[in-house]
Amino acid sequence: MDVVFYIPGVILLATAVLNLPAMRGAWRDPLMAASISVLLIGALVCILSAPPTIGVVNDLMGIANFSAPLVYSGMSGLSACYLVLMIAWRGGEPERVARASRAVVCVYGLVIVGIVALFALADVPVERTRDLDTYYARTPYMREMILLYLVSHTAATAALAGMCLAWLRKVRDLTRKGLTLIVVGVLFDLSYQIAKYLAIGARWGGRDWDFLSTSLSPPLVAVAGVTVAAGFALPRVGPSTVDNFRAWRRYRLLRPLWLELRELRAPVADTHWWDLPVVRLVQQEITILDGVLVCSPYLDDEVRRAVALDHAEIVAEAAMLAAARVRVCAGPDAELPSDVGRLRSVAQPHLMVQLARALSSSPAVAEARRWAARQQAAQQKLRHDRDHDNDRDHDRA
Repeated sequence: MDVVFYIPGVILLATAVLNLPAMRGAWRDPLMAASISVLLIGALVCILSAPPTIGVVNDLMGIANFSAPLVYSGMSGLSACYLVLMIAWRGGEPERVARASRAVVCVYGLVIVGIVALFALADVPVERTRDLDTYYARTPYMREMILLYLVSHTAATAALAGMCLAWLRKVRDLTRKGLTLIVVGVLFDLSYQIAKYLAIGARWGGRDWDFLSTSLSPPLVAVAGVTVAAGFALPRVGPSTVDNFRAWRRYRLLRPLWLELRELRAPVADTHWWDLPVVRLVQQEITILDGVLVCSPYLDDEVRRAVALDHAEIVAEAAMLAAARVRVCAGPDAELPSDVGRLRSVAQPHLMVQLARALSSSPAVAEARRWAARQQAAQQKLRHDRDHDNDRDHDRA
């Protein structure tokens, strides 16, 4: 059951970390910075809410149930972040946006102060890592602390839902998808709050509906947290994430072509493990084009025509390139073809991928590579024999 808390926390944390490289030079963009901050705060709250983490924090602090105000304050701060981010996202007059944001921060700052003060006044000696809400539902001050958190969270959720629904019809594309995710997350969050209210109300009435708080609420709030955070992050980090995913896929597909040509030119630049896929792809394609340039004088169109008789044109070009690379590696004494060909596929992105695939998988390309190697070996032997005969004639003279 504890995994319900950790999985969304890890998802949010991983999403934030993966998008941190894209933040280089973009920290001055308040929406971008706020989107990453929401992911990080959401991840921290999820992890701190897990019962094992609650027990560890309580033991470290030496105070029974110390995690309660910590988690409630974190959730209240996250609620404030959602509202501030939505206000900034919608935009408007700068003074109006700033005034509304300050109001939200002040209100939820007072809520956090109230949570801490009420916990300090409450007498809660028995540690409860899973059912604190219901166990202390009738305890003075603790009861008020729990209600303060829930009511403020409900108010934030309702305000967030209202702003999303009012704006949803006015936007399109990723912004609309992000708002839709937020609305879905709000529905899960409201379900979580209803379950909490019912469980606490049942305790006040002398009944035990604790399962609503201990079993039903955790998965609801976990899904809500991930969905709402994803909705806020999607319009800001979504495009860069999609671009990097596509770049990584193309990078992997072009790898055979890169391996074929990478040793023909010095590396464009050193690559690091933290480099984004879009950066790696650019460096890879530059290396490929440089390698093609080196091979250009050795492209034999007779090889292409011979292979094209029985195979697709892209396979024929791959065979011509493979044979040219063998000639390049043979050194400056390699014989230049009488009919120099041209690689048309490298000018079109989708054909470049097909060229890479043909280089790594086509038997015709492998045969062209072997044929070129035999040709170079025969030429080298012929030159060696001729040089040997010349040396012998010279000695006789």
